[in-house]
Amino acid sequence: MTRSNTWRQPWRSFTETDQDSISIIIPAYNEEQGLEKAVFHTWDSFHSLGLDFEIIIVDDKSTDHTGEIADSVAACHTNVCIVHHELNKGIGGAFRTGIDRATKEFVIFVPVDNPLDADDIEAYLKRMKVCDIVVGSRAERVGYTRFAYFASLIYNRILVPLLFNIGVSDVNWIQVYRRRLFSERIINFKNDRIFFLVEILVLAKRQNLIIAEVPAKMKRRIYGKPTCARPAMMVLTFLDMLTFFRKIHGRNSNP
Repeated sequence: MTRSNTWRQPWRSFTETDQDSISIIIPAYNEEQGLEKAVFHTWDSFHSLGLDFEIIIVDDKSTDHTGEIADSVAACHTNVCIVHHELNKGIGGAFRTGIDRATKEFVIFVPVDNPLDADDIEAYLKRMKVCDIVVGSRAERVGYTRFAYFASLIYNRILVPLLFNIGVSDVNWIQVYRRRLFSERIINFKNDRIFFLVEILVLAKRQNLIIAEVPAKMKRRIYGKPTCARPAMMVLTFLDMLTFFRKIHGRNSNP
């Protein structure tokens, strides 16, 4: 499906002011140890660049004190808000909730264990003006076990390119999107787990949207273990990938 002229036109009239408007969505599930530091670090980084931004924390029905900490953090700044899920919806569902609450021109998914530095943000800003989606590509997988590193290599460099041919070398990292891709239903992703990142990119490519990669850093997680590195979650991601592949290539498919 090709974008209509009415969809392309706003891209041509894009201004520098639009570039500086961004909603940061931070999904949080049982992140009581690192949430406060991550939010304040991210807030300081965006503020130091003089950007127009908001931070949306989505507490995904945490069973620890994440929700209370998020409320406390949100009370410190007018441009930080908190949404509490009554049911756990997964990281994709939490990101979808954040998009629904977002008000800025762009949205970015930021994990608690990798708060952004100013130079991280600047790498994305250089491409946001001319692209629909900007994808961070990690040069190094910090803190990965050998098994997790091997699984990530197979997933990013073999399986996803083979099945979907997106043309992106790292599909599982921080990405920036134009919010109207979602608000105007140009992209309507359904997956509630980490595979939502791939689903968005596949749907974007099928609509000939402009996707660019930028170099990105990965920080070592200090607290806990990332959910996506757990073997059970890897299996679920693999199953999600196969299910989505069958869906988009099935007869009369309409993802």
